[in-house]
Amino acid sequence: MMSPPPARRIVHAELPIVKSPSGLPTQHLVSSDIGSCGLFVAQQWLQPGERVLLHTHPVEESLTFLAGVGTATLGVEVVAVGPGMTIFVPPGVVHGFSCTAGEMHVLFAFSTHEFAETVIVEESSLGREPV
Repeated sequence: MMSPPPARRIVHAELPIVKSPSGLPTQHLVSSDIGSCGLFVAQQWLQPGERVLLHTHPVEESLTFLAGVGTATLGVEVVAVGPGMTIFVPPGVVHGFSCTAGEMHVLFAFSTHEFAETVIVEESSLGREPV
């Protein structure tokens, strides 16, 4: 039986910023890269007018809004989002969000050890492969 990975301190300043499937700056904090077997945590930043394209994942996702304000699409519903709010997205639900004011800072987590497979469902990207 394999022993679990050791606990780790993660220094954000030491981690790279990469592009998300929507092309936004994203930083992976907890993933298989540090030994996680069932959790992925990352943070992302959006400027006013930027958005995360409508998409789905085959796993659960949690989105916690730390700064900035905007709207989120959850299936057919559009809701306001901002600091002090978290959204839970079940597997397969179409979702996305946009920043309307301030720099939006979002902490998100998947119930898997890697950035979950993402299928963009915007009409302008029909036929695009999962990323």
